Amino acid sequence: MKINREHIVGLVCIVIAVFVFMVTPGFPEGQDGVNLTGPAFFPEVMAGIYLCFGVYQLALGFLLNRKKAEGKEAAPPRMDKRAVQNTIVFLLLLAGFVAFFEPLGFIVTSLLFLFLFMVSMGVPALKSGIYSAVFVVVIYLLFGKLFTIGLPAGILAFLEL
Repeated sequence: MKINREHIVGLVCIVIAVFVFMVTPGFPEGQDGVNLTGPAFFPEVMAGIYLCFGVYQLALGFLLNRKKAEGKEAAPPRMDKRAVQNTIVFLLLLAGFVAFFEPLGFIVTSLLFLFLFMVSMGVPALKSGIYSAVFVVVIYLLFGKLFTIGLPAGILAFLEL
């Protein structure tokens, strides 16, 4: 058996997921001992997703090896120029989101991030604005009000949201 790129990516995803699952039991519990709203919830969800993708990548690696052994050369996955540009734009926007999250606050930073991301992906500006606003309001009400998670107010602190 030959180890290929898919095996490596799959194993890395699985190792990260296992590490997160090992670390999160030490996190504090959520309100009234309910772990659903605790600080471990989101990392565990992400670790579960990583675990699923890791298993998928491993299976894909074995499938590609089997096709190669049968003489059916599988075409390597290709990324076109547009996909690379979209990835770079996303990473830059994500870095900006992280950098400005505290000073600008959740609402402003999220609106800007979502709007700019959707526009960069070709969604018309009006639709991007509407979708961004609706999404930010829903997330704010869900996490800020229902789960009472403190979201930074940033430059909108005077509104006392």
